[in-house]
Amino acid sequence: MASNKLDVLWSPIHDDKFIVWGQDITLYEVSPLEELENKTCTPLSATSGATVIASQSANGVRCVDISAIPEADPILALGHASGKITLTCPKQNYDPLGLVGKEFVPRCLRPCNSLAWNKTETNLLAVGMEKHKTDNCIAVWDVQMGSDEFPTASTPVIEVGMGESTHSVAWCGFAPRTLLATVSLKQIKLFDLREGGGGASAVAGWGGGGREARAWGGVAAEARGWAVAARGDAGAAVWDARALRRPLLDLPMRPPRKIQWSPTRRNLLMTLQRDAHTLRLHDIQQTADWRADQPYDIARAEEVETGTAVAVEREVCGAGAGAGAPLAAFAAHPARRARVLTLTAAGVVREWTVCERVSLAWAGGALVWAGGGALRRATPPADYAARARQRALADYGLKSDLWQNADLVDDEALSNMWLFLALSKSLFEDGCIRNSPWKHPGVCTVLKSPGDGYRSEAVAVLIPDLPSRKVTVYRSPERTRALQLCGWGWGWESAGAGVERAEAEGTPCRAAALAAFHLRMRAALDVLGRARAPALRVAALALAPPAPAQHEERLWRDALEAAAPALPDAYLRATLRFLAAACVGGPPDYSPVLAETEMRLEDRVAFACVYLADGALHEYARTLADELARRGDLAGLALTGVSPAGLALLQRWLDESGDVQTAALVAARCCPPELLRDARVQGWLEGYRALLDGWRLWWARCLLDTWVSAGGATGAAGARGGGAGVACTYCGKPVATPHARARPAFARLAPPAAKMKISSCPNCRKPLPRCGVCSLHLGTGAVGGGAGAGAGGGGAGAQFGGWFSWCVACRHGGHAAHLLEWFSEHAECPVSSCTCRCAALDPPDVPNALDPAPATADDTQAA
Repeated sequence: MASNKLDVLWSPIHDDKFIVWGQDITLYEVSPLEELENKTCTPLSATSGATVIASQSANGVRCVDISAIPEADPILALGHASGKITLTCPKQNYDPLGLVGKEFVPRCLRPCNSLAWNKTETNLLAVGMEKHKTDNCIAVWDVQMGSDEFPTASTPVIEVGMGESTHSVAWCGFAPRTLLATVSLKQIKLFDLREGGGGASAVAGWGGGGREARAWGGVAAEARGWAVAARGDAGAAVWDARALRRPLLDLPMRPPRKIQWSPTRRNLLMTLQRDAHTLRLHDIQQTADWRADQPYDIARAEEVETGTAVAVEREVCGAGAGAGAPLAAFAAHPARRARVLTLTAAGVVREWTVCERVSLAWAGGALVWAGGGALRRATPPADYAARARQRALADYGLKSDLWQNADLVDDEALSNMWLFLALSKSLFEDGCIRNSPWKHPGVCTVLKSPGDGYRSEAVAVLIPDLPSRKVTVYRSPERTRALQLCGWGWGWESAGAGVERAEAEGTPCRAAALAAFHLRMRAALDVLGRARAPALRVAALALAPPAPAQHEERLWRDALEAAAPALPDAYLRATLRFLAAACVGGPPDYSPVLAETEMRLEDRVAFACVYLADGALHEYARTLADELARRGDLAGLALTGVSPAGLALLQRWLDESGDVQTAALVAARCCPPELLRDARVQGWLEGYRALLDGWRLWWARCLLDTWVSAGGATGAAGARGGGAGVACTYCGKPVATPHARARPAFARLAPPAAKMKISSCPNCRKPLPRCGVCSLHLGTGAVGGGAGAGAGGGGAGAQFGGWFSWCVACRHGGHAAHLLEWFSEHAECPVSSCTCRCAALDPPDVPNALDPAPATADDTQAA
C-alpha cells in the first residue's frame, strides 16, 4: 500500500462488496462479526468485518471504476498508463455477458487519467486521457460491442475534446448521456452526448476573485440532482448544472484528495483534504434550491453574485483502531445513509457512522424531525404535554366538586391530593375546623404548638383483649380536627367503618392495623382470618393474646419484636411493633411504628396524633412536613394545607415533575386572594393559560379564569384573567364603566343602576351600535320577553339577554337574547347586506356545571 494511488470504492449494486486498490486490487465482502468467528477477517466496526474474496496485481493501473451491470459479479474497468482499458472480474466466476478480458485501445496511445461507468446505461464507459494534438481526450465505449473473436474494440461510440487533456470525468444524474469533465486542468465542461455532439454544451465560469488561476483536478456530480462540484489546488466549488455562469458556492480549504456527493442524501458534499484525519461535510441546502423549475435559487441570487453564500460545514471522525491516522480515501455506501468506508495511508479500512444533522420541533405534543428522507414522529411514553392535554379535554381540575378531579387521573399521588383537598374544604365549610386562616387547612395548621398553657389530655385506656394492659392516649379538640383531616376519628364507632372500607378495598393488612391501633385485637384477628392469603392467616397467630402469666407475656412480646422484621407488609410490621411497645412496662417507644414509611402518610400522622405527647407530636409533624416539602411530595399537603408552606411544596413538586397544569389548577381552586397574588401562583397560572391557548382549548381557559375570579383575586392576579369588553367606536373607552365626573355639592344622587339606560357612550355621548335584529341602539334594555327581558343593557349588572354580543368574523351583533332567537332558526347574519354564516363558525358548547343555564348555539361572544 505504499503507492501514491490508493483508493476505496463501493460496488454500486452490491451492498456488501467493495475494493481497495493501490499496488494490488483487493475485493472484500462485508458480513456481521458473528458470522465471521472462525474466519480471518478485517474488522470494520464493532458489528461488522470484511473478508478477502479475490486479489490481483495493479501494476501499471492509473484508475479504476466498478460497473453497475446488474445480475453479475463486480466487473472492474482498469485504465493503464499505456492508454489501454481492460475489463476484469477479480472473483473469476462465470461471465454470462462475456465482458471479462475485453480491451479498449484508443487510436493514439497516452496515459488514461479517469474512468466512469454510466449508472443508467450500464454498457457505456467514459474514459478521460492525456492530451494528443490529433486525437480527442474523452472517449465513450460501448463495452457490449464486439464479439468473442474480436475482444478488442477499436472505435469509441462518442469522442469529444480534440487536442485537449482530461483529468477527471463523471456522468451526471439529471439527464442520460450527460458528461462532466475537467479539461486541461483549467476548465470544467458539460457535454451533452445524447445527439452525439462533439462540443461542450456548457463551460463553468469563475466569477473573478482569483479563481482563474485555479487548477481543477477532479469533478463529481450528484446522483439525483443538478449539483456538480470540482476540486482544485485552493479548495472546491459547487455549481448548478443549469447555470454554470458562476459558482454557487466556493469552499476554500487545503487541496482536497477526493470529493464525493452523498449517494443517499441530497445536497451533501463530502471532502477529504490532504494529510487530514477527518472528513468534512458541506450541507448546501441553505444555499441552493435544486428544483427542476428553477435554474438556481432566485432568493440567493445576490449572495451568489457577491460570493457571500455559505454552506453548513462540520467535521466527522471515527473511533477505535486507526482513529486519528491520516486518511488516504473514503467511499460513501450507495444505499445506507450513515455508512462511510475510510482508508488510511497505512492501508487500514474502517467503517464510520455519519449521523444526520437534524432539527427537532414539538408538534401536537410529539417530537418531530426530518431524517431518512421522511418526517418522523416520536411520542415519549411519559410525554407530559400529551397527558396534560388529554386531562384538559376532560375538564381536569375544573369540575364543580374537587373529589371529581381525582377520578380523571391515573396517578395515585394526584388522586389522593384532590381527595384531601375535598375533605379539608368540607370540614372547613361545615364548621368542624374553625379559626383557620386558610380554607384548605392541613394538620400542622390545626395543631397548636406547645406553650401558652396548652396541654392535651392524657387518658389511660384499657385494652379490651388484654385486661392487664393499659395504653395512654392523648385527646384535645385540635387533635380531633387533625384526625378528621386524616380520615380517622375518636373511638371504635368512628374507626369501624374505616376498617370495613379498607378490607373491602382488598387491603386486609391495613384493615387489621387500623383495628389494632384502635385497640381492637379481636377485630384484627378476624380480618386476617378472613384473608385469602394463607400467610396472613398464619400471621394472625402472632396477634393472639398471651396467658395472664407475666413471664408468658414477656415471651410473647419478645416473639413479636423478633417476628416483625420478617413480615412482608409494612402494616403487619407496624402492628406487631405497636403491640410490643404497648406491652412494655415503662414509657412506650412508638418510633419503630412511625418509621414504617410504606404506610400511608395519613395513617402515620393519625397514629402520632393519638399516641404521641404534645412535644413529640409537633416535632414529628414539623420534621415530616419539612422532609416532604424538600422532596416535593404532594402528600405533604395533608400537613401544610394550601398555605404559604403548601405553595413552597407545590413549587418544589413543579420543579421536579413539570406539571404546571396541576399547580395552576390547585391555585385557582384552593388559594385565597392573598395567595393568588403570590408571584409563583401568577407564574403557574400564566404558564397554564399559555398551554391552553396553544391547544386552542378556549372552554377550559374560560373556566380557569372563572375559578380564579371566583377566588376573589384582584390586581395583577385577577387582571390577567382577561375577558372581552365593549369599547366605544369613537373614543375607544369602555362603555360599561362611566368615568367619574366632578359633581357640585348637594347634587342629586344618580338614579339606581337598575333604571339606567346606556344608549350612548358615557364618555363622548356618541350613540352605540344598533342591534342587528331589533335595530335599536345597544344598551337601551329594550329586549322583549324571555331571558332577555330586563333593563340595563350592557352596563354592569345587566341580565344576560341584554348583553352586547357580536360575531368575531363579520363584527355584526346585537342583544344576546335577540341573537339567540335569530340563530335558532337562521344560519346567516341578521344584517341584510352580510352573507356571513355566523352560526357555522361557533358550534354549540357542551353544558358545564358552572353555567347558570344550558348553553345554546350562536355565533357570538359575550362581553
